[in-house]
Amino acid sequence: MKNLEPTTANTHTEEIIDIDAINNQEGRTYREWQFLRLRNATESARERKYRAVVGAPTEAIKLYWKAKHINYFLINDVYKQTEAGITDFKTFEEWKREGATIKKGEKAFPIWGQPIGKQKVATAENKGEEYTATEKENKHYPICYVFSNLQVSFIEKKAVAC
Repeated sequence: MKNLEPTTANTHTEEIIDIDAINNQEGRTYREWQFLRLRNATESARERKYRAVVGAPTEAIKLYWKAKHINYFLINDVYKQTEAGITDFKTFEEWKREGATIKKGEKAFPIWGQPIGKQKVATAENKGEEYTATEKENKHYPICYVFSNLQVSFIEKKAVAC
């Protein structure tokens, strides 16, 4: 488990979420800015997790908060505070399966994906093969992108006259 000690980094929500201010700066790609946004949001999420664990009134509640992943805190404590009405986050593919489309110009919320090593092991198992992930693969977490319910629209299907 990663260190739960809070950092001294400045982690105000508006600094984490203001992607437009980030995009106006020069010299970095969009992906690099998304990574920086995620890294800053992660620091805020770690602080929130730390406060939840330390402030837990019972040992059972403390264990409950320790078991929660950083993505839980990113989504529920950091990203949901950005705009009133956010109730759900899903990937592009999950929204697509539900018949929704992402609104033009919407920016995804970055979260941490499953470690590369676990992905490779799962792929090998699906093929009936064995794979042992390296330590480096198990420590590499890619960026995954999710969209909120406020960033999508549902297309109404028109009835076809016979």
